[in-house]
Amino acid sequence: MNMSRPKSSGTFDVVIVGGGIVGLCIGYGLVKCQLRVAVLDGNDADFSASRGNFGMISVSNKGFSNIPYFRLSLTSGRLWPLFAEELRECSGIDPRFQGRGKVYLSVGDRELDEQRRHIEEFSQRAGAEYRNEILDRDEVDALLGHVGLGEAVSGGSFSPLDGAVDPLKFYSSLLRAYQARGGHYLFGHIVDRIVRDTTAFFVRTPAGQFSAPRVVIAAGLGIPPLAKEVGLQLKVRPERGQIIVTERIDQVFKYPISGFLRQNVEGTVMIGSSSEYAGRDDRTTVEVLKELAKSAVERLPSLRSVQINRCWACLRPRTQDGYPIYQESSEQPGAFVVSCHSGITLAALHTRLLPQWIMEGARDRLLEPFGLERFRDEQPA
Repeated sequence: MNMSRPKSSGTFDVVIVGGGIVGLCIGYGLVKCQLRVAVLDGNDADFSASRGNFGMISVSNKGFSNIPYFRLSLTSGRLWPLFAEELRECSGIDPRFQGRGKVYLSVGDRELDEQRRHIEEFSQRAGAEYRNEILDRDEVDALLGHVGLGEAVSGGSFSPLDGAVDPLKFYSSLLRAYQARGGHYLFGHIVDRIVRDTTAFFVRTPAGQFSAPRVVIAAGLGIPPLAKEVGLQLKVRPERGQIIVTERIDQVFKYPISGFLRQNVEGTVMIGSSSEYAGRDDRTTVEVLKELAKSAVERLPSLRSVQINRCWACLRPRTQDGYPIYQESSEQPGAFVVSCHSGITLAALHTRLLPQWIMEGARDRLLEPFGLERFRDEQPA
C-alpha cells in the first residue's frame, strides 16, 4: 500500500489532479486495469466538497429538464450495490451503502399537487424507467414507521431509485481500495503548472514534478486555471451547502427524507444541505442553519428536542448549466477535464466508464451529451 508522502518526481501512465471523490473514482478504475496512477491532492485548506457532502445517491430528482442526465444518474444508481460491496471487500471499510429509496414530504396541499404534476411530467419524459409514487399522509407515515409527522405535512412521494452512503466512510473505503490496488496518493501537492512535450505531460508542484502521457484534471473549484494550461476554457461556480449533525438517537425514520434529512447507522441525524452562492465564503451562517432546523422540525416535530452536535459548510463545484463536463482537449490530446456536482451519485459509473474513455479516447454514449460542445455558442470563461 502506498501511503501519502512527498515525492520529488515520478513517471506514471496517468496523473490525476484532484484527490476528491471524482479523482479517486477515476484512479480506482484505472488501477484496476493494472495501470500506474498518481493522484495529486492538495491540503486541508482547499475547498473540498468530498469532505462535506450529504452522502445521497440521488436519481429521482436528477434530469427533469435533461433526460440524458437522468439516465446517467440511473445507470450509476444501478451499479452502486456491486460497487459498494467491491469497496468493502477491497478496503475492509464498509461504506454503509443503503439502497432502500427516498421519501419526499410535501408541506401543504399545494406542494403535494405540485409534486404530483412534477412526477407525472417526469414519467412522460423519462418513460418506464422513472419510478416515483405519490402517497397520502397516512401512507407516507406508515412507510416511515409512524414517526409523528408535522401537522402541515399533507403527503409525499416515494422513489426506490435513490440511496445513500456514509460520506466519510465511503471516502475512506475508496481511498483505501485505490491504495490497496497499487495506486499512489500524494497529499499536499498543489499543482501550479501543466506543460507538454512531444510524448508526455509534466505536472509541476512545489513538492515535485510528475509525468505521464495522460493527465486528468478533476480538481473541483480549481479546474478552470488548470484547464487553461491544456487549452480548455470552462466555468465552475462555488455553491455553498450547510449541514447540521445531531447527537445520536434511537432510529426515528427508515428512509432519507426529501433529500435533506437522513439518519446515519450510528444514530446521528444529518439535516441539510442548503444551496447558496456566496463566492468562496465557506462559513456557516445562523440564518441558513435556523431555516434548515425549522424545516426539519416542521416535518418531524420529534427532532425539536434533539441536541445539535456540529454544523459545517462546504463549497461544491457547479458548472454553468449544473450538469457534468467530460472533455478531452483537442489542442493537447491526452489531457482530460472532469467536473461534476454529483460525485457520489455518479461514483459507480465514473469508476467504470471514465477509465475506458481516458485510455481508449471514445466517450461512452452516456457521457457524450456532456462535453464542452454544448457551450460552443457562449463566450469563453
